[in-house]
Amino acid sequence: MSRAAGRARAVVLAALLSAGFATDYVAPAAAQQGNNVPNALQGFAKNRDQPVRINANTLEVRDKDKIAVFSGNVVVVQGDTTMNTKDLFVYYDGSVGAPQEGAPMKQGQIRKLEAKGGVVVKTKEQTATGDSGVFMMADNTVTLVGKPVVLTQGPNVIRGQKLVVDLVTGVSKFEGGRVESLIVPGSVKENAPPGGAKPGAAPAPQGGAQQGGAPQGGQAPRR
Repeated sequence: MSRAAGRARAVVLAALLSAGFATDYVAPAAAQQGNNVPNALQGFAKNRDQPVRINANTLEVRDKDKIAVFSGNVVVVQGDTTMNTKDLFVYYDGSVGAPQEGAPMKQGQIRKLEAKGGVVVKTKEQTATGDSGVFMMADNTVTLVGKPVVLTQGPNVIRGQKLVVDLVTGVSKFEGGRVESLIVPGSVKENAPPGGAKPGAAPAPQGGAQQGGAPQGGQAPRR
């Protein structure tokens, strides 16, 4: 394959990956299992409107098998979420040809992503690590497998053998064995009330009125 063809296919695959991450993943609900349970994988859903950038040492396109392989120090960045892995296998549908100027990319062409050789997913506050990971586009699920899979957020740490995340509901579930967890109460900051108000503080009186209904200035009402 010529260098020009290789560059063209790399551009197409990057666009397909962007369509897969940005369109197929729905923002997760705020609810998660347990208190302060970290979910680093939600970053790919949260940043669905952001472009996807992929860097790797090599790219091999097996068009007959509909597989593209990014190999060697693979870095995937979308918004504030970064995934590092050794090899990334992209399984796609349809024909991957040179992009046409002004023609939109078809969505839903990515069926599955497989990250192998160690996986690290990071956001600003969260990290998930495992030996391998599978992103299923149709099901909106991510599965990390490792010995162990480690999920952290600040001082909170959860270890298990298999982590399954539903990107639609935001529910994280460990399977395949015993789970070890360290959860520090209150370690995740809650959203501060607007305007810097303290929780439970009474709202300021409107119109400058004081308690008891007296007008501003302390003068008694005329009779």
